Amino acid sequence: MTEQNNTPPARPGNPFAAAPSRLPGSAPAPQPAPPSRFGGLPQPQPPPAAPPGQQPPAPPAAPPAPPKPTGLASRFGPTKVNWRLMPTQPRLIRFDLVGLGDPFYRLTGKTLNLEMGDIKNAIKRFEAGGAEIEEIAATLDAHWNEYKLRGAVALYRWNPELRFTFLGQIVTDSDDEDAQPETYDDDKRTPPVILRALDLWFVLNVLGRARANILLPNAPLALEGQYLGQSLYTDDPRLIAIAQATGIIEESLK
Repeated sequence: MTEQNNTPPARPGNPFAAAPSRLPGSAPAPQPAPPSRFGGLPQPQPPPAAPPGQQPPAPPAAPPAPPKPTGLASRFGPTKVNWRLMPTQPRLIRFDLVGLGDPFYRLTGKTLNLEMGDIKNAIKRFEAGGAEIEEIAATLDAHWNEYKLRGAVALYRWNPELRFTFLGQIVTDSDDEDAQPETYDDDKRTPPVILRALDLWFVLNVLGRARANILLPNAPLALEGQYLGQSLYTDDPRLIAIAQATGIIEESLK
């Protein structure tokens, strides 16, 4: 008696069927990373797995290293250069209300007010306006016309550290009082003579008419804190001549 095999015969494969997604025994293909919920760039994908029996692809070569510096820069680092700007004239004139006293006592003969010795209080009084301030402004205009200034004048911001710069000393942030000051070796200019304008009419006119470091003859007068609180200087010989005629004092650089 023979044994009958009821198993159906295998069907021939379809030559037009799609290829399997992966070969038997190979690793599954990597899935793309989900997009970032913060809107960033997509994460880098790992390289696909190599088929069985083959070596994985080599990683990309690293970029060449930049050349190393040669010469003095490689031994001592970058070169430090110190430089400064110096006035073109041997004298300069400073304009500042600090230290000039009560302006209303000096300008109009009012009773001396000790509080007006503080420039902040005097500026607040100017900004308050009134008949007295209008009278002072009219007199300032009359004085300004007497100066007969022609052409623009360049003004510069004054700060106490400029005294050291004019003396040839390099200003540093060191707190060591015993340290010797560093000087400009290649610049042996003679420091200028610093003059201080004392006439309040002249000082108020210059400070109240200067705009963005420029003084023009036709600039309007502004008795406001942003102008009167400035500290300016110039080496313009025209303003130096007017200051000498109206009153100056020489200040020490040391």
